Amino acid sequence: MKKLFMAAILAVTSIAANAQLWAGGQAGFSTGEVRGIKYTSFNILPEIGYSLNENWDIAMLIGDEYTKVKHADALNAFVVNPYVRYTFAKVGKVGFFIDGGFKIKTGDFYDSTFDKSYVDETAWGIGIQPGVKFAATDKLTLVAKLGNLGYTSVDDDHAFGFDANGNALSFGAYFAF
Repeated sequence: MKKLFMAAILAVTSIAANAQLWAGGQAGFSTGEVRGIKYTSFNILPEIGYSLNENWDIAMLIGDEYTKVKHADALNAFVVNPYVRYTFAKVGKVGFFIDGGFKIKTGDFYDSTFDKSYVDETAWGIGIQPGVKFAATDKLTLVAKLGNLGYTSVDDDHAFGFDANGNALSFGAYFAF
């Protein structure tokens, strides 16, 4: 029985030493203008991921996004964003990557201009995001993403484009187990 217990401890320790699973999250902030309407948006998205190898990761962000439109309109949405990450270049502790994924968000939109009511709204998108990561320690990695190339759909509005400006910047960090 002692040998079996020691073998189990050794197996668990060796699996933990290879640090495949990671958890963390990101916080994002953007501001901009669409069709002459100014908006401000922020999100808090906890994240869990798994490193398949040195270049490939799979992960999922789940959290909340809040968008405030000028003249008191607001959208508070639940967000689910599974993605795959490919790290294509590394220089020391810095890695450059592209995330490709699918995002869906659903929530309540408060319309203050017309009937002052809440309307359910669902949006989805698919796209890629470039980013950079910095391995601060063996366990802690800092991440920044800028922009998006993809397609989005909100009810009857659809858009395809490339957004690579400072208005679409997000920061994150994760801890490897």
